[in-house]
Amino acid sequence: MPLRPLLPAILLALVMSIVVGVLAVGRDSGVTLALAVALFALQMLFALVRTNSPYWRPEVEPQVEGIVAICARRHTVLAALVYTWGAAAILAIYSMSNLTWRHWWQYGIGMAIIAAAVFLYAHLLTAGRGRYRTPRALGILMGLTALQGLAVSVALVYLVFWGKLITPRGDWAANYIFAAGSLTLAVLSGVSLVTYRNLTRRPQQG
Repeated sequence: MPLRPLLPAILLALVMSIVVGVLAVGRDSGVTLALAVALFALQMLFALVRTNSPYWRPEVEPQVEGIVAICARRHTVLAALVYTWGAAAILAIYSMSNLTWRHWWQYGIGMAIIAAAVFLYAHLLTAGRGRYRTPRALGILMGLTALQGLAVSVALVYLVFWGKLITPRGDWAANYIFAAGSLTLAVLSGVSLVTYRNLTRRPQQG
């Protein structure tokens, strides 16, 4: 399924998650903030399944020319949306509530820069730039995707097992956002790699 029909629901979940998150932090409600970040994460996971499940079935048709690059672009856009959500959530929550944490603007701006860079790469994948769509270039992209999946998985383990989600310090809200974003990116990275493997191996199976 194409990604475009799912974008309105994703963007709605993004906005609602941030709005509810701001209200939750204003009331010092960790449970409500957890539900807010889960709202966006679940919508992203739903979009992942809808856009990738056709490529996981054994009876799927032979590879369509350019489908690997198309899937790579979809996954890149989804990753950029996760970083955009993380940046917007941190910047909104810490600028619109009484919660204080001295590093909030650094992490918020940092994720915004990453989101812009990932969106730019997604544009290059669809702008007729052939060098970004070659098998070698897409293979490198999958290598970077694997590294991203490993990095965010390590971050998620750190947040969970080192008690960062139950800290009384001012970064507790940011840690909820980091955890939801890390989990979403980890699943996205894994799904991207599985789909890429299925699509690139299919011609040899025929």
